[in-house]
Amino acid sequence: MGSISPDQVRAEIQKFWQIMCGKPTSAGALEALYFPAAVVLSGKARTPEPATLALARRKRQIGRPDGESAVEVGTVEVQIEEPGVAIASYTYRFHQNRSGNSGGPRTRHTLFGRATQIFQRDQRGVLRIVHEHLSAATNPQPEKG
Repeated sequence: MGSISPDQVRAEIQKFWQIMCGKPTSAGALEALYFPAAVVLSGKARTPEPATLALARRKRQIGRPDGESAVEVGTVEVQIEEPGVAIASYTYRFHQNRSGNSGGPRTRHTLFGRATQIFQRDQRGVLRIVHEHLSAATNPQPEKG
C-alpha cells in the first residue's frame, strides 16, 4: 500500500477544507475523501455516526450559490503509525454566511474548532479518512494578562 508522509496528509486536509468552503462543487468530491465505512463524530452529534449520514448533511450546507465560506487551519500535527495509518490533529476557524430560509442572512462561525482525522490508504493506494472527530475548542492562544 505504500507509506504515508505528513505532507500527503496535509494536502488531503487542505482538499477537505476547500470542499467544505464550496470548491470544487463536484457531487462526489466530499465522499471521495472517506472510506465507505468511515465514522464521524461532529460537535453537534451525541454519538459517532456513519460518514454517509454526516456527509449527506454537509452536502446541503456547502457549495450553495447563496453563500460564502472561509477557513483558517492552524498547525497540522501528523503522527504516522504502522501499518500505513496517519493521525492528524489541528485547530481551525470556520466561517459561513448564506441566506436563511426566511431570506435573511444566516451565519455560522466556529471560532475555535479542533479536528482529529485518521487516514489510511484504500486498496488502490488512495489516502482516505477512516475516522473524523470535529469539535469545539477553546482559544489555543492563552490570554496575556
